[in-house]
Amino acid sequence: MPVACLLGVSTHCSVRITAIAAGLLAVLLGPAHAVGEPIQVAKLTASDAAEEDLFGRCVAFDDDTIVIGAYRDDDRGTDSGSAYVFVRNGETWTQQAKLTASDGAPYDWFGSSTALDGDTAVVGSIYDSDNGWASGSAYVFVRTGETWTQQAKLIASDAAENDYFGWTVAIDGDTIIIGADGNDGYAGSAYVFTRSSATWTQQAKLTASDPAGEDHFGWVVALDGDTTVIGAYGDDDNGSNSGSAYIFTRSGETWTQRTKLTASDGATGDRFGHAVALDDGTTVIGAWADNGVGADSGSAYIFVGSGASWTQQAKLTASDAAAADYFGWAVAIDGDAVVIGADHDDHSGWPDTGSAYVFLRTDGTWTQQAKLIASDAWEADLFGRSVAIDGDTAIIAAYFDDDHGLFSGSAYVFTDLGVPDPCVGDLNGDGQRDQSDLGILLSHYELDDGGDLDSDGDTDQADLGILLSVYDVPCP
Repeated sequence: MPVACLLGVSTHCSVRITAIAAGLLAVLLGPAHAVGEPIQVAKLTASDAAEEDLFGRCVAFDDDTIVIGAYRDDDRGTDSGSAYVFVRNGETWTQQAKLTASDGAPYDWFGSSTALDGDTAVVGSIYDSDNGWASGSAYVFVRTGETWTQQAKLIASDAAENDYFGWTVAIDGDTIIIGADGNDGYAGSAYVFTRSSATWTQQAKLTASDPAGEDHFGWVVALDGDTTVIGAYGDDDNGSNSGSAYIFTRSGETWTQRTKLTASDGATGDRFGHAVALDDGTTVIGAWADNGVGADSGSAYIFVGSGASWTQQAKLTASDAAAADYFGWAVAIDGDAVVIGADHDDHSGWPDTGSAYVFLRTDGTWTQQAKLIASDAWEADLFGRSVAIDGDTAIIAAYFDDDHGLFSGSAYVFTDLGVPDPCVGDLNGDGQRDQSDLGILLSHYELDDGGDLDSDGDTDQADLGILLSVYDVPCP
C-alpha cells in the first residue's frame, strides 16, 4: 500500500510516492536545510496619515496585533496625538482601529508610548496637564471582538507638573508600569497599577534606592510577570550619564528593589539604560552613546538572572558598527531573540536612514543573525527609532519617513528572522510532532505551502527533513 495511505491521509496516494520516497532518501543522506533571509512583508502607514504626525514614535506588538503611536496627530487639536491598531490575518496586515483619548486636547502628545498584551493596550500622554503642565497620564483600552473601548485613564496619586508620567508604559496581564522620569527634579519614578475586573488601582510608586537629580529613572520600563526593569540613563555611577537600570520584584502586593545593573565597561556619556526590554529572566539594555567603535556607535548589554542575582551575559555591537549609528537606541526581546535599533546608521547612499539588527542566542552565546533595512530606505527616515519582536516577526518603525508628507512616519514588518520555532513541525497544533503531522506534510508535498516549515514557500525535501529531525519529540 502507498505510504500516504498507510498514514491515513486522504489522497490518490500513487501520484507522488516516487517523489516522496526520493525525498525521504535524500533527507536521510543529504545535508541540512538552509534558512532563508528575513523578508519585508509589509509597510504600515496610517489610513489618514499627514505631515508631522510622527507615526512610529513607539510600537507595541503581541501575537497578531500591533499598536503604533502617532503623538503629533491633530484629531483633537494640534499635537493631541493618536495610536493605530493593526491586525494580521494570514500574511496581510490591516488597520483595525484608531485610538484617541476621550478627553484629548491640543499638545497632549497621546501616543508618546504604547504597550500591548492580548486585548489590552496602554497609551501614554505625557503633556496631558490635568495636574499641572506635563504632569502626564496614560489610557487603557480593551478590545471586544474587533472593537476597542477606553477602559480607564490613569494618573499618579501624587501627580505634579513636569513629571512626564506616561513617557513609557509596559503591561503584563493585569499589571501596568508607567514611567515618570521628570518626577522630583528628573530623579524620576515609576508607578504600578493593577486591574481587578475593569477597575485599575495604583499599587505602588517605585524609586531608586540612590536617587539623584537628572538620573531619569523611569525613562524606560519593562515588565514580565512580577519583575520589572527600569532604566536610568542619567545615573552617574561610572561617570556622568553613564547610566544604569534597576530590577524590582513583587511579592504579594509589595515591590522591592533587588539589584542595580551597570555595564561592565560603563563610561561617561554611554547612556546605558536608555532602552530596556525583559523576557523570562533575560533583559537587554541599550547604550546608544557607547563609543566602542567610534563616538556614539552604541551597544546593548544582555543580563540574565532572577531575584537579586543578575549577571552580564554579553555585550552586543553591530558587525558593521560605525560612529554615530546610535545602535541601542531601541531594543526588544522575545525568548532567545533580540532586535536592536540603530536609527542613525548610514546606508543606501544616505545619512541617518537607519537599520535594525537581529541577534539570536544558542547555548548562552549571542550571534548576529541579520541586519534589517527598509526596502525604500531614504535620508533621515530614522528607521529603527522603535522596534518590537514576537516570534519570527519584527516591527521596525521609521517615524521620520515622508510617504504622506514630511515626518508622517511608517512602520515595517519583517518575517523569517531565523528565530527557531519552539514547536516546529506541529502542523495540527496539538503539541506533538507525530504521524498526523507527517501525514499533513506529505499530503502537501511538492503541491503547495501547506507543510512549509522553512518559510521558502514550498513543501519539499527540506521540510520533510525538519519534521523527521523532531519526530515524536513533544513540544516544549
